[in-house]
Amino acid sequence: MSDGFRSRVAAALTAPLDGPLTARFVAPLVTALVARADEGPELADALAEVSAALARVGVPPGRQYVLLAGERAAERGPARARELRARLELPVLVHDPARTGFVAGRLPGGAALELDDELREAEAIVVLAALGRSPAAAWSAATVVCPDACSARTRVAFAAARSGDAAADWELSRHCERAARLDLLVWWDAAGGGR
Repeated sequence: MSDGFRSRVAAALTAPLDGPLTARFVAPLVTALVARADEGPELADALAEVSAALARVGVPPGRQYVLLAGERAAERGPARARELRARLELPVLVHDPARTGFVAGRLPGGAALELDDELREAEAIVVLAALGRSPAAAWSAATVVCPDACSARTRVAFAAARSGDAAADWELSRHCERAARLDLLVWWDAAGGGR
């Protein structure tokens, strides 16, 4: 990827929209960097910049790991994990929805919000996502943790809870984000811009 993309990610991390990273990462927290396994080639650059920014504010690489999620994680995850491990020198894990997770909360209808068990150990969660130019871009980023990093049981319950109404579905996604305790979302669009 281009140095221009990396410098835009680095600049965005020095001035996040809702306050500096130092206000969010006040200690060397065990931090999960969650992304879809099938993200484009820019994911490696974005992960490298996020990892470096976290190190600058006191979260060393030894306290960071990557969790690759998404519907295609089983198919694309292992090869992507090898590539990212070599490039980033961070642990890279692949989500398996067949495994039982831990219950982080409940969906509005009462079904368990069962996240990947690797997220149980995380003291902070950072989501990285490429957004297309579609109206569903924000929804797409919001679902990286739920349902992408959830158990198969939660994926089914999440799909059933969706109403098709954009506002209600957005609120469902926000409910899941709050239960999962997302600390930071790093996104970029098809043109390489981001925040």
